Amino acid sequence: MKYVIKQNNIPSPFTVHGMRVDFSRFPLEIGQKVSPNVAGLSQLSTGGRIRFMTNSKSITYTVEILDTNLNCASDVLSDGIYCGKIEPKNYDTDKIMSGTLSLCPDGIESEDKMKLITIFVPRTARLVKIEIELDDGAKLEKAPDYAIKKPIVYYGSSITQGACTTTPSKAYTALVSERLGADHINMGFGGSAMGEEAMAEYIASLDMSCFVLDYDYNAPSIDHLKATHKRFFDIIREKNPTLPIMIMSGICPGGGSIGMYQRRRVIMDTFHQALDNGDNYVDFINGDYLLGNYDLETCVLEGDVHPNEKGFGRMADVVAPRLAELLKRTGTVEVKDVKLIADAL
Repeated sequence: MKYVIKQNNIPSPFTVHGMRVDFSRFPLEIGQKVSPNVAGLSQLSTGGRIRFMTNSKSITYTVEILDTNLNCASDVLSDGIYCGKIEPKNYDTDKIMSGTLSLCPDGIESEDKMKLITIFVPRTARLVKIEIELDDGAKLEKAPDYAIKKPIVYYGSSITQGACTTTPSKAYTALVSERLGADHINMGFGGSAMGEEAMAEYIASLDMSCFVLDYDYNAPSIDHLKATHKRFFDIIREKNPTLPIMIMSGICPGGGSIGMYQRRRVIMDTFHQALDNGDNYVDFINGDYLLGNYDLETCVLEGDVHPNEKGFGRMADVVAPRLAELLKRTGTVEVKDVKLIADAL
């Protein structure tokens, strides 16, 4: 049987996560208050997922996007296991991609086993619709809620947005959230995360379990970062006094530079001032450690700062346990849930 999921028309029992029912991340008018670039990027489906349960052994699905772009593939997880991806045959011209994937990546094809299916939609395009075909007679049910229902919200640059993986489920934001059993919203804006107050005000209004402030790279100068970083944090904190907030500084795959160390100092000042003010709901991750301490050049695109899938995997290995620890320490989710999460890392 074929199921069609369109903008503003999500048939039961499918559920949409990380994007609105019109497949945007947030309203255009909010983005227009921030900047023209953010307004455009707000309409991308970055971080969007569609979830359901089925005992089908395979899935054939077609994704239609409004515009062409690099890295606009879509991929599928079955019970958290990667099944594969579909992508345009020609990234420059094709707006439709289709393919068939096995939903039994472990090789066990049980007729009765219901599996949790997560489709990650393209992260660099505006989604129009998805058509899904399952095996004849396959059962279809609503997916259970995430263990952490309120989303983790990530704010940052193109790295937060997932550049440069072609596989949306392998961005560090997705890897971390899936390991924690958490819903998430990706507020990554390639080249356009400037720490604007309008963006902070919007994020502060969201009902979230945790906020990751990965703002660094796109600030055009040290002075700009000084003027915006702490203010961004303060806006979130003023409206969410007990929200766990993880502050991160930028990765330095080449050993860093004077500019990168100056930026980290600004970011650490935000963290230390929060601690001095008695903030018990904040933590900090030094970007120097996000890619590990060996073979750093194999973790990013050649001559670039953007992580590849290996780099994103290393980032997730650092961020996931630190977020689990922060959530547990602050009592944001039930301790028993965090214990199960931490044991799974």
